Amino acid sequence: MRSILILFVFTLSLSISSTEPVTNEFVVLLITQPHTYILSQVHNASQFIPPHIPLLYTHSYASSVSNWYAIYPLFSSILQQYYQLKWLFICEPQTRFNLSQLLAFAKQTNDSYIGYGLYDSEPSIIHHYSFSFDTPYPDFSSGVLLSRSVLSLFQERFTSSARPIDFIIDIKYEFNQLINQLTNTTLVDRRDLFCIEHKTNCLTWYDGQYDYSCQRNDIHLDNIYIGIKTFADFHQTRVALLRKTWLDNQLHYNLFTNELDNETDDRFIATNENTERGHCHKTFTVLNYFYKNKGKFKYLIIADDDTLLSIQRVLHVIQCFMLSDDLPIVLGERYGYGAYYAYPTGGSGIIFNRQAVQQIVSNCQCPSPDTPDDMFLGLCLREIDVPLTHIPELHQAQPKAYPKDWLAHQNPISFHKLENINVEEIYQSYLHENVSEPTSSYHIKNEL
Repeated sequence: MRSILILFVFTLSLSISSTEPVTNEFVVLLITQPHTYILSQVHNASQFIPPHIPLLYTHSYASSVSNWYAIYPLFSSILQQYYQLKWLFICEPQTRFNLSQLLAFAKQTNDSYIGYGLYDSEPSIIHHYSFSFDTPYPDFSSGVLLSRSVLSLFQERFTSSARPIDFIIDIKYEFNQLINQLTNTTLVDRRDLFCIEHKTNCLTWYDGQYDYSCQRNDIHLDNIYIGIKTFADFHQTRVALLRKTWLDNQLHYNLFTNELDNETDDRFIATNENTERGHCHKTFTVLNYFYKNKGKFKYLIIADDDTLLSIQRVLHVIQCFMLSDDLPIVLGERYGYGAYYAYPTGGSGIIFNRQAVQQIVSNCQCPSPDTPDDMFLGLCLREIDVPLTHIPELHQAQPKAYPKDWLAHQNPISFHKLENINVEEIYQSYLHENVSEPTSSYHIKNEL
């Protein structure tokens, strides 16, 4: 697969050759990942960017820059590579823009950090419970424009401050925080020009999220097994709510719990252990069970008992990203642990193909039962060189933790935590889709 990606990028670079002189004053940085499906979207985006504009990809720095996906670690390399740079435009593959008008705007503006501003309406765990409700941060889907003065000052102070990188959770938010703190520069919210949908006055606009419409005929719901981690105290509460929403009885799933309270419900599997936090052994119990006992299934989803999922959208993602049964891959919402490694956060759901599960259970063992399972998975994936692909529609928190206008331009795949919300209403509003294909209505009683 790596050879395929190298060939794809090489042919992409050939397609943008031009006799026009290249200008290094305005550079476009696309937020990308090293996966064939995403690179196909990058190829589509390149058709809208003239060849004389330097076009960079965040994933191309993956082998040389730690935390490359956080964007700001790339500033040093970009400044060194493009010493004539005046403006850096950061955007997603689905961002479109009127280049001539955007260049004219950049030449005449007195602002140095411009984009569509997102605002929090309440403190949330993903933003470290900040109360800065009036401080905007950028929506990269509309693009963000950064001047060289801000980039240079940021790099100078970031290098001299030697501040440790903590957890990387929400890239756009933490990116903005660092720029605010190190350069004393606040994003100028120009949502009238940097738009989330196309309007006549827009300089930039978002053309829509990945549609995940790969129309694969070889991957179905019957290929997917779901392992849900739970606890006896939550059988009648959390599990009951999942069964009222997405956990349809026709799906292939089991609930891994510490003890059984209903011997007739053979969906439950007793692991005879429980920890207050971490849950590494329980997660690896699911992984091992899938690998040893569920040979007919190609894909595994591991979720918490308070994870809300759109199973149809999960299927569409699997159809687009699981391109080979021979190459291991894990899909999840990517978090980062300092400068060390990325990991798939567990609350939003994690998706594995069988080859990835085999590699994990064959090479990694939990240090202790209460080791943080998702972080240990990330460490394991790094050690065994299994790729983690970030799926931005997976969410570790409830909908209210995210700006409404940001959620409005995506089809969410998951949310996490059931407290203090109307669970069924949230599910119907954000996640429900009619099942478009039948699944087998039988299942086999499972025992460890």
